[in-house]
Amino acid sequence: MEGIRFPAITASSLESTDVTLPDAVRGKVALIVIAFERAAQRQIDSWVEPFEAKFKNNPGVVVYEVPMIDSGVWRMMRGMIDAGMRAGIPERRHVFVMTYYESSGPYREALGMDDRSRAYLFLLDREGTIRWSASGYASPEQSRALIETASSLLAPVAASP
Repeated sequence: MEGIRFPAITASSLESTDVTLPDAVRGKVALIVIAFERAAQRQIDSWVEPFEAKFKNNPGVVVYEVPMIDSGVWRMMRGMIDAGMRAGIPERRHVFVMTYYESSGPYREALGMDDRSRAYLFLLDREGTIRWSASGYASPEQSRALIETASSLLAPVAASP
């Protein structure tokens, strides 16, 4: 997936605002985390906790979580699902959690997300291009690689002579 532009996705955040990625993160280094099942939360935490610990004071870095809940019966329960997520997620994070209630098929195909039990992570550069990706649980080596890649994307760009 590295080197391709992250596909545009619009969904409502837990603050009830519409967010479109990657436009909303333009100019920032962004970690986008996509999951299809609640059971993937521990996988997400294995990546996001060390990442946020490293970059928590850097305004040039942002993390978005995108639970993808395919349309159908779940769409009718959207209010209950979102309310449950709001209750379990700190309020400061609500703007960065956007629940997608449409067909996930096009995104699963475009981003190679073939196992619904896994969390998928995509690190975007300031222009919305995927520069690193992974899925499942983080190993110490993978977590280090994510942080190193994000750090390199934050490095100032040298001016051309």
